[in-house]
Amino acid sequence: MNRSTRFLALALIGQLACSNAAVDTAVGTTNGVSSVVVARAERGITVENRAGRPLLNIRLVIEGRDSGAAFGYTLPTVDAGATREVPFVEFRSEDGTLFDPGSTAAKQIKTTARDTLGNSYDVTTPWEPDQGQR
Repeated sequence: MNRSTRFLALALIGQLACSNAAVDTAVGTTNGVSSVVVARAERGITVENRAGRPLLNIRLVIEGRDSGAAFGYTLPTVDAGATREVPFVEFRSEDGTLFDPGSTAAKQIKTTARDTLGNSYDVTTPWEPDQGQR
């Protein structure tokens, strides 16, 4: 094979790799729907994995409204299609303070994770539901 034929073959392989449909849907959304759904429950935070692959190192951080305090927890894994609930008592600040939803005004929940292919997911969920959801 001559140089131009090899170059053309490599360019074609690169184009096929970049146009793979799985690449488009593995970045955190599937058809505009989030692949990682995080919600506040009565006693904790729920995480639902809709990514189609197991999620690893799911970092949940409840951010305070006024004080700027952050309370975090890390789930090691959540299987594809599974939902996990993390009780509020598991969330701690860097200095070890426990999160108490009755005494800490929360602003939002920031979530980061990656799947088994190394795709990253970032989700920010407001603490209070949108007015249109009520």
